[in-house]
Amino acid sequence: MTKEMYDVVIVGGGPAGLYSSFSCGMRQLNVKLIEASATLGGRLPLYQEQFIWDLGGAQGQLASDIAANLIAGAKQFPTEIVLDQKVEKIRKEETGFSLTTQDNLTTYAKTVILASSLGIIQPRKLKIAGSDSYSNLHYLVVDVIKFRAYADQTVLLYGNPDSISDYAILLQNVAKEVILVTKKSELPNSEQFLDNVSTFTKTELTSFKADQQVITSVTLSDGQELRVSHVFVHLGMKREASAISFDNFEVATVDQHGHAFIQNQPDTTTDVPGLFVVGDLGGYSGKNYMLAACLAEGAEAAAQVAIHLDETAQRQLIVSTHNDIFKEQNDARRLTYFN
Repeated sequence: MTKEMYDVVIVGGGPAGLYSSFSCGMRQLNVKLIEASATLGGRLPLYQEQFIWDLGGAQGQLASDIAANLIAGAKQFPTEIVLDQKVEKIRKEETGFSLTTQDNLTTYAKTVILASSLGIIQPRKLKIAGSDSYSNLHYLVVDVIKFRAYADQTVLLYGNPDSISDYAILLQNVAKEVILVTKKSELPNSEQFLDNVSTFTKTELTSFKADQQVITSVTLSDGQELRVSHVFVHLGMKREASAISFDNFEVATVDQHGHAFIQNQPDTTTDVPGLFVVGDLGGYSGKNYMLAACLAEGAEAAAQVAIHLDETAQRQLIVSTHNDIFKEQNDARRLTYFN
């Protein structure tokens, strides 16, 4: 049986990995992206209800919108995306690398872009039986929320009062009704709530009623039953170790801020040919850890991958406004952009 050999495997589905995937897609490379958690977006969902001001051209946009755009960009090209698979081992092979996950799934690639962070973010979950099976239950630290998608619906927010208050102030402008439930005694910024917001303090969620894995109502600790369309939960997060072992080769590291980072160059190359690092996992003197910088690293890594595969490849592509790969989409969008 012939093993499928990808041009590049990207490990990590955060901003750096997603933009690396988009940039490799622009170069028409055969790409596979492997993400350890069940969702894409990396750390952006941790603060998706906040506004980002330090990303050129996107100043004042919600982090959730930026995350959604990065995900859509990665999916714009025929990239194979695999979720819930943590790469645990990378091995050098005669024609590239093999990557093995916790379920012993092995992928082969000519090159690898490491775009994972120092830990896998997982939500602290409800202790209600069967809660993992509901399609309209969302954990806010990992699930990217498209706020406009909840127009005219009844949404319930449960958990950390500071976070759910910020979400409520946004959702109240689109949702039919917003319900806040917290075990704490106060909800900050409640003076900004509109008339369609109701609050329950010193209260817990105790159970759900559902129809075919869709929650239809929740029961509170005071016995009240509330009809809902969606339930959003913010109980904090935990970070799981994400160390990758290099099976038959070594990678140089550098100690920074009390952690061991993979030592790479500003052009994302490492001391291992074909292995590139973008985002939080890499370290070099003068590295910029801002979001804009990690996106630039994604584009540079794609260029370095292309050159590694074909030394005649161009490092700089034609800009997207004049790149034929987008011509059909550009023509279609021009006709409907203001509709």
